[in-house]
Amino acid sequence: MNVSSKVPASCSGMSVPAYLAARFTYLPETTWCQLVLEGRISCNGVRCDVATIVTKGDSVRCDMPDFEAPAVNLDYTIVYQDEWLIGVNKPAGLRVHSSGKFVNANLIYHLRHIHQPAYPEVNLINRLDADTSGLVLLARDKGVLSHLMQQFAKGRVVKKYLAVVAGRPCPANGTINLPIGPVKDARVPRFGIDRAQGKAAVTHYETVRKLTDHLTLLELTAETGRTHQLRVHLAAVGHPLAGDALYTMNDDDYLDWLHNPPAQAPLRRQALHSHRLQFFHPIQKTVCTLTAPLAPDIAQFIKDVTTAAEST
Repeated sequence: MNVSSKVPASCSGMSVPAYLAARFTYLPETTWCQLVLEGRISCNGVRCDVATIVTKGDSVRCDMPDFEAPAVNLDYTIVYQDEWLIGVNKPAGLRVHSSGKFVNANLIYHLRHIHQPAYPEVNLINRLDADTSGLVLLARDKGVLSHLMQQFAKGRVVKKYLAVVAGRPCPANGTINLPIGPVKDARVPRFGIDRAQGKAAVTHYETVRKLTDHLTLLELTAETGRTHQLRVHLAAVGHPLAGDALYTMNDDDYLDWLHNPPAQAPLRRQALHSHRLQFFHPIQKTVCTLTAPLAPDIAQFIKDVTTAAEST
């Protein structure tokens, strides 16, 4: 399998193995070094060595060895279906589309080729991070796909999430209106607040209930749909999502955590769940509301922390 990538300005000056470890985080830098030594990696068409330095715009290509598909959580549920649309409650630990070694281990591939019955015609309308659970909407018709994607782009879809966050937001209900852009010079691709060049991003939050002195359950409404918007906004105001390693660690600590995860952790992913989508059905001419109950791992986490708090 061939994997290729164009080097962004933020990674200019890095060695090829360091760049690949930061860009494709599913393998550590030591493994990328070995692939370089095996002659599997080129930069701008020229075979690399471990000391090769990349610059902005370079094309890095990797001839990846065959590997077994990674284990993923395929315990998804179809919560809505008609001739034009499918709504899925996606578990954490499942990517919505192909990426690197997950080329066959993702939701869209499984729906098109493995699910019985298969849905070869489906296309993603919205996306969730691999470790964010909840509602994903897919179209079975090109015209419906275009119409719904426009609804999402124009902010006409109501998108609500449940989230466990650190601390107790004050005020209890409010709006976070901060522009978001990619973090420059980050070894691990991530986003942050960028008041100069970032894109407008608006998140509304409401306190559902206090869980402990240090944790709160919120309902979030994403007015816009920027990448990692909710995670970035909550971290920026001092209330990061419980379990969100990417936005509570620096690059080095995150990469170490990624390749050496703790044997035990109260929650192994960000406590974020898409629990409600409301949109206008372009064929049926009605307002559709899809809901998905809180993911079991987050529900268990809430139960555990509240029980522990009550016993102290």
